[in-house]
Amino acid sequence: MKTFGQAAKSLILLSFTTVAFSQFSSAQEQFRLSDYKNPDYKWKQLDLRFGLGGTNSFIKQEIENGIDVKGNTNTLQSGIGADYYATKNSKFYQGYQDFSVSGDFVGSSYSYTNLKDNLGNDQKSNYQRILLGGQTVNRFYNNKKRFVEIDLELDAGLYNSIHKFSADEEFLPYRDKSTDYTNFVTASLPLLIGTGRIEEVQDARLAVYILDDLTNAGDLKRTPTPDEILAFSRFITQTKNQRFFDSRIRKIAEITAIDSILTVLDLKAQSDASYFTLINDNWDNGNGPVRKTGGRFSIGLMPAVDLSYNESQDFFRDTINNPDIIESYSHKNTTHNDSWNLDAIAGYEWQKPANLYWQHTVNTGIAYSLYYEQENSKVFDMDTLTSEQKRRLNTPNLKIDLGYTIGYYPNSRTSIKLGIETSLEQYWGNEKVNDDPETDAGRTLLNNDLYLSCYYYISPQVRLSVNINSAYLFSKTNQPLPDEEYGYRTSHDLHNSVSASLTYSIF
Repeated sequence: MKTFGQAAKSLILLSFTTVAFSQFSSAQEQFRLSDYKNPDYKWKQLDLRFGLGGTNSFIKQEIENGIDVKGNTNTLQSGIGADYYATKNSKFYQGYQDFSVSGDFVGSSYSYTNLKDNLGNDQKSNYQRILLGGQTVNRFYNNKKRFVEIDLELDAGLYNSIHKFSADEEFLPYRDKSTDYTNFVTASLPLLIGTGRIEEVQDARLAVYILDDLTNAGDLKRTPTPDEILAFSRFITQTKNQRFFDSRIRKIAEITAIDSILTVLDLKAQSDASYFTLINDNWDNGNGPVRKTGGRFSIGLMPAVDLSYNESQDFFRDTINNPDIIESYSHKNTTHNDSWNLDAIAGYEWQKPANLYWQHTVNTGIAYSLYYEQENSKVFDMDTLTSEQKRRLNTPNLKIDLGYTIGYYPNSRTSIKLGIETSLEQYWGNEKVNDDPETDAGRTLLNNDLYLSCYYYISPQVRLSVNINSAYLFSKTNQPLPDEEYGYRTSHDLHNSVSASLTYSIF
């Protein structure tokens, strides 16, 4: 805890330092990203995904005075998916809709043979998965930046797998097939009211990068005024949110449009090749990541439901009643799990670009939830019900979240984020299994995360990412039964991780 507290103090000190530093940033002398407000725009796109792959492996092993074996594995997989995304931003509306469907299909086979006795085993498997997802976020504003928000998130999925087994020599009982089937549906409906608005300002950042590069190269007549930077930023947003079916025509139209607005603003000087190459480079590589400004507070209710069903079955062959007759039978497990919750939630998000290079983000929220879950499990042996379990969980809970992130963007190629997050969860209520006495489901969870992420854009084909994370989890659980000898259980867990990845894009 002491180490985590010192890290939190260092993070807060760093944030104050960056605010002070921003007052001396030359890039902020005339223009601030927080001054930018998006124009009205809307955007729609449809992405399709197709995938096909396969693997093959063969192994042969010979051991003197041992076992000689060979094995062969083949896998074929394919996938298809579609994602539709639409967003709209205006004075009285802010929101987006995202719908997706995807399917994955995998088939595999495996064979194993003992070369000395020429006996082998074979396995064949196939797996199918279909996922549906949809989300819509809709904020309806009035003239005072107060809003009503109606959202919906819906997910559904279906999984199915079949495994078949065969052997030259079977030892009874022999499992010749197994199946597994799962389907689920989850839905939530946040209904909120609030005040405040958050705008994306990465287009203003792109405008500053383009104008700075052109100024340094001598391709502009003069330094643009703050009003001209705002006009240029709005023009970029409107230009980026136009649809084209041909990417080459799109690039020609966009660069031509940028040239035209600089000419209209009387900023373009007598230019050479550097003028267009600098615009093109920034347009391709300097338009991200997303930067935001503003604050938003909301409060409301969020009902949610989660329904799932799983069925797994093993098929056997064995001599059950007569040693001379092989009979087939199966063992099956089924589980129905249904849950619902009603959350009373409140949250505040604050985004502040201190200047072109530094970004501050604060997120805080509180939620009180009424939660109920029921699970029915059944076990069948030889198609006969042998056991059944009914579990009921009623756990109202309270959750409080607080997070702060500071982002550093020294140029269009690099971003560094340092953040701290903490959450406190308190659960009450009870759990009941069949006719057993109720058990206390009370517990307390405290989770703290400190993370650092770095991203460097080496080239259009090569990108480097580094992530460092430190997490501390404290939990305290009530005793299951009042008459048990032991009481509360507490645990302390500290996890540290470091990861780095180098991405190379062929196309």
